[in-house]
Amino acid sequence: MAKKTTINDIAGRLGISPATVSFVLNNREQGISEDTRRKVIETAIEMNYRKIPKANMLGWLRVAYLTPHIQYFNFYTSFFAEVYNHLQQKAPEAEIELSLHQFSPDESVEKKYLQLQKLQALGIDVYICSNKAIAEYFIQHDLKVILSQGGKSDRCVSIFCDDYTAGRLAAEHAFEMGHRVAGIIFPSVASPRFSGFVETFSAAGGECPGKFRWSPVFEHGKIEEFVKKNSKQKDLPSFFYCFADNIMFPVIRGLGANGLTVPDKVSLIGADNLYWGRFCRPAFTTVDLCEELFAEKLIEAIKHTAAGKPPYQLAVPVRLLRRETVKALN
Repeated sequence: MAKKTTINDIAGRLGISPATVSFVLNNREQGISEDTRRKVIETAIEMNYRKIPKANMLGWLRVAYLTPHIQYFNFYTSFFAEVYNHLQQKAPEAEIELSLHQFSPDESVEKKYLQLQKLQALGIDVYICSNKAIAEYFIQHDLKVILSQGGKSDRCVSIFCDDYTAGRLAAEHAFEMGHRVAGIIFPSVASPRFSGFVETFSAAGGECPGKFRWSPVFEHGKIEEFVKKNSKQKDLPSFFYCFADNIMFPVIRGLGANGLTVPDKVSLIGADNLYWGRFCRPAFTTVDLCEELFAEKLIEAIKHTAAGKPPYQLAVPVRLLRRETVKALN
């Protein structure tokens, strides 16, 4: 059986005292230089020492991603999951230690403060927030914050998709393919994605009737039932713009229950370019929100914010992906 590496072994290799090695490996500063700390950790890794300290002991930035809806970060099921997946892949090269936490802005003052203390005890350098209320709460406590696809703030770096352009591109494609009446399935008409679609489609000469601007409860089973119930109308539009790819699955099922196949009877466009939408039949026509580029911009924002530089706002560009869910009308 191989002999376990000890602190004395590491100290002997480096020619320094065991006490210095112990201080480094047990997260105790004691005035030790960054160069010495790095050498101790690198040697400990090389010699297979089993108790390596956290990555930020090597000078890495420790970043916490906060969201009130941690279920959105499930594998490839939402924009946030795609962004976080890319962020995880890019973080080690950028020397960033990344963690994901659920944080609700609606909790009591006491519960929020307790969770804040727990996060601060982890030594977090920068907080990424997907909700503006969470961002404002952490800003109030003088912490370094980035707002990620949660709106805009003048008090911190804000990174967001160009949602208005996403709506515009969807409208232009629908009109180009011959559709003149469009329905919309969205959680909120306050979204720039909604405005971009309605304003562009209407300006081109299309119509978005109010009775087909649907806002069902955004749970997949309830969306399917809602669409099944409401798609029985005889004057149903030939086209619907869906807020995101992940709701196109229940929309297709709801329409199909009434014999309305996609795209033969009803055309659909989504957003996000989610993984499974590329491989189903029909493959989803969608607006790619460029999640990998979004993650790269977050990496840049993390370093910018950690350095104490001033806030800025950045809209990440988007692009249309033409696939199979939009039928060309004569």
